[in-house]
Amino acid sequence: MIVVGVLLRPFAGRRLPPKLALNRAYFDAIESAGAVALPIPVVRDPLRLRHIYEYIDALLLPGGADVEPGRYGAAPRDDCNLSVDPELDEVEFRLAEWALDDGLPVLGVCRGIQVLNVVCGGTLWQDVQVEGAADHSHDQKPRDALVHELDVKPDSLLARTMGATDVRVNSLHHQAIRELGGSLRAVAYSADGLIEGVELPSHEFVLGIQCHPEELSKKEEWAARLFTGLVASAQHRRGAHDRMVTRT
Repeated sequence: MIVVGVLLRPFAGRRLPPKLALNRAYFDAIESAGAVALPIPVVRDPLRLRHIYEYIDALLLPGGADVEPGRYGAAPRDDCNLSVDPELDEVEFRLAEWALDDGLPVLGVCRGIQVLNVVCGGTLWQDVQVEGAADHSHDQKPRDALVHELDVKPDSLLARTMGATDVRVNSLHHQAIRELGGSLRAVAYSADGLIEGVELPSHEFVLGIQCHPEELSKKEEWAARLFTGLVASAQHRRGAHDRMVTRT
């Protein structure tokens, strides 16, 4: 059985103690794709985190807090209403770096595409409206509403995985890719020109998408295919590893 690692998010309510949790839609989408989701806590000790990491076949980078601007060489803007969690950044960036170094399949969703971009040397818009990258809000509820078109390059891994080059997506973000990480390829755009899909050509399966396909996977085939593609790539990688072990 393929195991997909998913890092939990810290949160605390006024009447509740601190918790680690994540929207169920991610787990449902992974399970529907034929895999098991392994929730990963925010583990401060790299050795303990690595122990957990060794159990996974693929990594899902979900949505969540804004990436701390210092990670891409910027100062936080007071007018961009940032919500950051440096402890989450530390753990998630470490997982992403390990996965890329080891060639694990990776799917980045919303914050996840931004994490991928920063790990690969790129930068972010701290708020697309405030900084003039978009003339309207890209944070539009409800979570499963199809609010704008996504134009996907036909020759991309993203298009092949989704089985489509022109889809309508949901939009629940106020940040986005500004300068593309050097090793990444931009392969999908919103109508106003924001980069909303990336891939890493040097790897078999590393994709990032700015929308939230986990919220759409039960009704949109292209969204479900992102998760089945992640799992299929992990199965292929495991099979190749098993064949290599058998030959040796």
